[in-house]
Amino acid sequence: MKRRVSNASPAIFLAKLDRLELLRLGVDEVLIPTEVLAELRAKQDDVTQHLEKHLNTWLRECQLVQREAAQLLIDLDEGERAAIAQALQEQAISIATDDMAARRLARRLGLEPIGTVGLLLAAKKRGMLQSLQAEIGRLKALGFWIADDLVRQALHEAGET
Repeated sequence: MKRRVSNASPAIFLAKLDRLELLRLGVDEVLIPTEVLAELRAKQDDVTQHLEKHLNTWLRECQLVQREAAQLLIDLDEGERAAIAQALQEQAISIATDDMAARRLARRLGLEPIGTVGLLLAAKKRGMLQSLQAEIGRLKALGFWIADDLVRQALHEAGET
């Protein structure tokens, strides 16, 4: 079974776009560490409702057994530490995170990181989106920060330049 572990940012922004199901592109199951869910549940809103609707289907809460592993990842916040440690514990193939330091560390540890824009790009390539540019525009309107170079690169890969 192919698994991905998600950190908060991709879950939040994909839920706000009403595209949470994109978290499971290329995998059978998406795991959300208890620490990340606690962070998301701290603010009861549409995002939380969207997540709760999918919990125990293709989206599953998971608990970290070896907490000391997460404590070794000192340069990351609690959610990122938990997501990476959980991905290693569960032998996940990838981790969904938008944090650059977490992505670098995930690669070094043998995980394949993918972010919100990467998931949108994958959906565009599979014909699930009409316009990546429109989705990136919606993301920006929601407060998602993305470098102009990354936008150009993603639009080029999507064939929208």
